[in-house]
Amino acid sequence: MKNMLIGTVAAIMIAGQGSAFAQDLADGETLYQSSCRACHGPSAQGMASFPRLADKTEEILIERLQAYREGEKVGPNSALMIPHATKLTDEDIENIAAYITTTFP
Repeated sequence: MKNMLIGTVAAIMIAGQGSAFAQDLADGETLYQSSCRACHGPSAQGMASFPRLADKTEEILIERLQAYREGEKVGPNSALMIPHATKLTDEDIENIAAYITTTFP
């Protein structure tokens, strides 16, 4: 009986995390489509001078977006990225990074 209860609690916790993860991906997709897609492309493959994102790790994407949000110049497109990133919360950044790495591996 005790093992069955533990299994049920674990299943509920996993299901709850799955729903949160799905919502995070949906939020990440919304942000990507509205803010990133125009320059980085519909599949995060990059366009013109805008780099490919699909080959980056989640950690790198988060680090870069946080740096841009702080106003740091990271590369030649910093002036374009900083205004977009300053609007992002930590959660937004994590959701965008999760969406890119999950959807465009």
